[in-house]
Amino acid sequence: MNEVMTAGWDLLHGLLVSAWALLVAVSTWGWDLLCHLHTDAPRLEGLLIGVLLAWLLLRRDRHPVLRVLSSPLKLIVDILDLAWDQAVEVVSDVLGTIKGWVNKAWNTVWGTVTGTLSWVKAKLTGGYNWLIGLLKGLKDKLSKGKEK
Repeated sequence: MNEVMTAGWDLLHGLLVSAWALLVAVSTWGWDLLCHLHTDAPRLEGLLIGVLLAWLLLRRDRHPVLRVLSSPLKLIVDILDLAWDQAVEVVSDVLGTIKGWVNKAWNTVWGTVTGTLSWVKAKLTGGYNWLIGLLKGLKDKLSKGKEK
């Protein structure tokens, strides 16, 4: 009976040592992988963290532990969302103000240009009409001279 208990104890001890060795091997591999990602592939690390956080946020309503784990992330996302909304509003207001200033300046310049162009057009039209009138008068004088 003692030998059976010793064999059982040896089996249990061997299984525990093997489980511990497996746990150490897996954790060492994971740590080495994280070190490699952090030092040699930071973009991939960021992508994986982003996917993990997105997964966490998508499943936050299904389990209370996930809700607790994702609450700081949710707070950060809400703050970033508010900051983004404020930044978009500020940029929109600044662009609207600049657009208003440019339109006002353009309308002022365009009004001056169109006023100048209409003055030039009036002067050219007046000069053309004066010249045509002068030529018609000369034609009339010459036609009367031929008739006589």
